[in-house]
Amino acid sequence: MVKILCAFHDIMDLGGIINNQEHLAHGFAELGHEVDICKLVWKTNIQDRTSSKTGLVLGTQGMRLDQRGGWVWPTRKKIPYKGVGGMNRWKEFANKFDMIIWQIPVPSKNKNNKGNSDWLELYNLNPEVKQIAYVHDAHFPKRYPWLYQIRPWLHAVAATHPAGYHSLYNIDRPRALAFTAQMNQEDRDAHQSFKKRAGGWFSLQTFKGWKRVDELVRSIPYMKNKGPKILAGGGIQYYYMTSQDKVKSEYLVNRKKDPNCEEEHIGERIWERALNHGMDYVGYIQDEQREEYLSKVRYLIDPSWSHGFAEHGDHPNRVSVDALINGCVPIARSRGIAAPDDGMGEFFKQGVNYFMIPWNATPKEFGQNVDDIINEVHDNEWTAMVEEGRKIATLWEAKTVAQTFLDLYHNKPAGAFKKENDVGIYNQEIADAGAEALEFFS
Repeated sequence: MVKILCAFHDIMDLGGIINNQEHLAHGFAELGHEVDICKLVWKTNIQDRTSSKTGLVLGTQGMRLDQRGGWVWPTRKKIPYKGVGGMNRWKEFANKFDMIIWQIPVPSKNKNNKGNSDWLELYNLNPEVKQIAYVHDAHFPKRYPWLYQIRPWLHAVAATHPAGYHSLYNIDRPRALAFTAQMNQEDRDAHQSFKKRAGGWFSLQTFKGWKRVDELVRSIPYMKNKGPKILAGGGIQYYYMTSQDKVKSEYLVNRKKDPNCEEEHIGERIWERALNHGMDYVGYIQDEQREEYLSKVRYLIDPSWSHGFAEHGDHPNRVSVDALINGCVPIARSRGIAAPDDGMGEFFKQGVNYFMIPWNATPKEFGQNVDDIINEVHDNEWTAMVEEGRKIATLWEAKTVAQTFLDLYHNKPAGAFKKENDVGIYNQEIADAGAEALEFFS
């Protein structure tokens, strides 16, 4: 049995990392290993507080959580490390584990960490403790080159998608592609057939820039199909689109964003237009509700794409895999789920296990493409895509992802690629940028 600690630095929005951690812990437990979790905070002590939040569910590791705010961390799971006493208590605790997975590998440059010169010492543990940095985006090395500063203590690095994995070529440590952990397929109910599902779509997103929820919203007035159009989730972009006082001009109908818009609609709120054309917004939902929606419609729409991520590789989102596992076919974007403009990624292939909307589609093209898929794809083609999708979805299963970290721990080829001698290179430019970034923390 391997004793494992999943450690978090404090950040504002954990997003999909919440589900990843919940399922990853479940996967380790199924494989017979012991898992604990903690959050590190740069304080001298922690006050015991009670939460007044409602609608919380009990997570895998005994902590209450909701999808929007994450876990309600009990005092015993929060470790203050400011000062010698706190650091010593951390080390005494951490050195009891065989492996530490850093779910948030390094602290962020927010005001609470200004002057935090203590954090580097967190990793200076007994060499028997194998530490692995788990990267959830493709922003390294541009946004947090100070990851380089913990190189001496890292046993390996891992990433949740190909874009992140390829970005980790720039650090000289063993690496693996450890997809975002999902519930195992055998734990899901048998999925409904084509004929028993509604010919519409469901979309679940964190409403922020690169997720492009506004592009989906703009396209809805151009959709003529009569099937359900269900949007879930929330975030900062939701408030931009729905503010009662003043909506930002970019979230009003305009020719720059929508060259085909009619003159009479210019200046209208894109959110209100979408609601008037059949969009059903259901807000934040729990896992059980997500599963229910994905089992009742034929398609999941993921409008995300990013030039920056696509430079490194594919960036499939967790919800697209949820769709595959539940027998629902994704409709997603080039430069997103698959980096190439032709939609043929390393795992997701246009026309094989998902349908592609080009990253630069206008709202009208987006809407018409969705209509074409809903109206023209029939039972046999849809069912074949469901079966292809479920084949690759096994790579995201909790036990598979947990085994990736155990393989890294045991110095074996690991992850979705399982390459021999899969080690990145030392990059002096990034190392220098990381050293320069330390000025913020000093």
